[in-house]
Amino acid sequence: MIRSLLICLVVMLIQPIDIFADEQTPSDDEAQSSITDRRSPITENGDTIVITAEEIGAMQAHKMADVLNHVPGVTAGDSSVGIHGVYKVKVFVDGRPINDPTSSYGAIKWDLILPDQVERIEILRGKGSSRYGQDASGGVILITTKRTRDLTGNVKTYAGNHGTGYGHANLQMTTGSWTAGVTGGFEATDGYKVNNDKERWKAGASAIYTIDDGKNFSFSADYIEDERGSSGQPDYPTPFSRKETENTSLSFRATWRPVASTTYYNEGRNHNTDRSRGIDKTLRVSKWGEDLSATFSTGDWGELNAGGAFQMDRASGSNFDDQQEETYSLFAAETLLGMDRRLSLTAGLRANINSAFDDALNPEVKLSYKWKKWRATVAYSRSSNTPSFYQRYNETSSTRPNPSLTMETSDNYSLSLFVQLYKTLSGSVSIFHNRLTDRITYVTGDDGIGQYQNFGLVTYTGGDFAATWTPHDTIKAKTTYTYMEAVDEETDHWLTSKARHTVNLDIYWQPIQPISIVLTNKYVSKVYRNTANTKTAPEYTLTGLRAEYAFQHFSLFTEIENLFDKTYYYADGLLAPPFTWVVGMNWRI
Repeated sequence: MIRSLLICLVVMLIQPIDIFADEQTPSDDEAQSSITDRRSPITENGDTIVITAEEIGAMQAHKMADVLNHVPGVTAGDSSVGIHGVYKVKVFVDGRPINDPTSSYGAIKWDLILPDQVERIEILRGKGSSRYGQDASGGVILITTKRTRDLTGNVKTYAGNHGTGYGHANLQMTTGSWTAGVTGGFEATDGYKVNNDKERWKAGASAIYTIDDGKNFSFSADYIEDERGSSGQPDYPTPFSRKETENTSLSFRATWRPVASTTYYNEGRNHNTDRSRGIDKTLRVSKWGEDLSATFSTGDWGELNAGGAFQMDRASGSNFDDQQEETYSLFAAETLLGMDRRLSLTAGLRANINSAFDDALNPEVKLSYKWKKWRATVAYSRSSNTPSFYQRYNETSSTRPNPSLTMETSDNYSLSLFVQLYKTLSGSVSIFHNRLTDRITYVTGDDGIGQYQNFGLVTYTGGDFAATWTPHDTIKAKTTYTYMEAVDEETDHWLTSKARHTVNLDIYWQPIQPISIVLTNKYVSKVYRNTANTKTAPEYTLTGLRAEYAFQHFSLFTEIENLFDKTYYYADGLLAPPFTWVVGMNWRI
């Protein structure tokens, strides 16, 4: 059936809808951009959130996780990001994927991008699978980097307690039609507990050749090497568990309007050892893919974006036979606007043929209405998530492999409202309901060793609230609140590691031009650590502080996390960092 749909998919989506026969319109993403850019630097379009370079600069964030944790419903770490409790999120930088192929949930290689390199971030909460493929049930994050006309770059370094040190430099230059850049960095820490040290190196290069507007070619290459200890659960420590990873990313992107092509190759190596348990396991994964799309005018009906994609995954390891899997896809989406552009309808469909799993259809529908400073959106999407090689075959001191894992399917429903009441006050409210069939989750056994397993049916139901208030030019307050019920419908038990309440409150203060201060506060309610709901990680409240003094091309900064040195635990039961500080400098060319 799906193979037949691959033939007629584009034809199905070109059919017009009479009520939108007013005008020729841009694509949905372009329409959203024209709306959001006229409002505040961080804006919400229902299930889509846009963050600009201006807002990122005000945050004084040194890592991408610090930027994303300001977004309602989003939880980010040093190598992860989740949306409404779901960590299957795809992240793209200038069109190329930066998910780690050797990880469990598609961990993010945040080291490839720094906040001050970002021009724009688009966060598609609970949607994006119809365009960007499988393994995006949480959503999709699109990052666009800054472009330079001459010579730009920066050198950043900082040091702190727990033996923390960091250094990073990048340089970008444009001459004529060519733009080239290089980057490199190093990070190390002794950690705050036994076997918690980390050392990471990275290097990268890029080149762009621009013919004219809408016609360009770009190439990028990046390498990351990481070595760290894994301390384990407090009740089940692993003082001799070590992990080494290597990641290489290559991409080539060509745009010749209306056609865009992205070819990418990601390769990763994961080596786990524990001499006390006789563990010495290696996992190697490579992903090669091609995404080809084009945008066509459909006359009075708007625009159609359609294309195809191919991805081949290979894996080898010390405890399983070599594996190879392929996915073939066709996709199309039509965006229609009417009622003087106040009403928009987007309908999309993606058909996937998987060599190792069931074939899948990923539909997506969104209806939006805007009036003056109000915008309402209702959306539905379906995503299919394939279990990673890591989840199926990797073995460590705390994880057993499970080759029998199957694909999970997520049906996402959302209703959102954004309003800007005054120039100084704006807010948004959204509700969501996600149904995951055969959901893949990590379950820890009584012996402290866990395994990834499929559950029959789980649901995530809740809502987000966000508000921004600017009482004065020198001060701004932002707050977000997320309520979520995460339930295993077969047992009626709460899902592990999922908090019911999450609250953020950030205060931005700039008393004089060179000085800016950010006070961050976060509350997370208790979570269950096992499927029987008999073990919990307690609630916690954290306060952090960032300050920066900037003059001309030079700035000094400091950042404090866990200001009051509270003892708390991550959702998986691991001990979280105590009072942590860094002091550093940044020099911009």
